[in-house]
Amino acid sequence: MKSRVMPKAPELILSYNIGDKAALVSAAAESLGIQHIEIPLDKAGESLGYLAGYIGFLEKGGSLTAEGECLIFSGISSARLNTVLQRIRAVDIPLKAIITSHNQNKSVQWLITELEKERAAIEKAKV
Repeated sequence: MKSRVMPKAPELILSYNIGDKAALVSAAAESLGIQHIEIPLDKAGESLGYLAGYIGFLEKGGSLTAEGECLIFSGISSARLNTVLQRIRAVDIPLKAIITSHNQNKSVQWLITELEKERAAIEKAKV
């Protein structure tokens, strides 16, 4: 039986709805040799895997938008992610996520909704 070796995902930072902050994220990403992709606002219904260019993910089509700003990381190791986060610390984008095998089939809209729920629960727990 032949083993199937999956190629390593390229290091990417995807951003959604971050407006003028995109230039700062792009500069930080470029300084680390990481590609930054701005997700078009009408692509919130597409899967994270498709948007990150993963093999086997197809465009769903249609136009769907979402509220909220978000940064999504792919293919970045934990140590390197800490460096990225330090470089973009001045950019106020509270919703951040990493593409995993559990969420790669989910949409940007779903991700933002889940991150907002988590953030609300954390804030509620602080009170």
